[in-house]
Amino acid sequence: MRIFTIGALVALLGCVTAIAAPPVTKGVYGGVIRVGRGAAGATLGMTRAQVIAHLGRPLKGNGLVMSYENLPLGKISPKTPHGIFDLYLRKGRVRMIVISPHSGWHLPDGSHVFGHGVIAHLMKLYGPRLKPKRIEDGERLYRITERYLGRTVWTEFYVERFGANASVSGFDMLFPLSS
Repeated sequence: MRIFTIGALVALLGCVTAIAAPPVTKGVYGGVIRVGRGAAGATLGMTRAQVIAHLGRPLKGNGLVMSYENLPLGKISPKTPHGIFDLYLRKGRVRMIVISPHSGWHLPDGSHVFGHGVIAHLMKLYGPRLKPKRIEDGERLYRITERYLGRTVWTEFYVERFGANASVSGFDMLFPLSS
């Protein structure tokens, strides 16, 4: 029986871990948003491990946030090609998904979430379930409330003004803390 030194075991363990660990993603810069469920295949309620198995390791993050878009520092503007695709965790599970404007995000029918006329399209799809709201800080949004995994889900489309021709300036989907 051959005896390994601790250094050799540590090196071997490092090699096995490097082979077994999913690669860091190149980023998620678009995909399908499923109202009341998730985006780019990540869904509310997924564990951190499930997200990593599906999307790869995030570009950055910690125990509370997983960031999948590489936002260039100092270049935040509507013309920046990359924005935000962040998953916020609570008790190790996805509680909220936040997406900033980017042309790669669309609904299952192919309509772009951040394109012109999407609110009119959402009004046709969801009718009175799409409700205009003002939140605490005065921001305007349209909210669709659904149930998923036995919990309330809010899917929110942020707008500058209300109306069918409003453009979407931000998006989130979440399990509200009160549910």
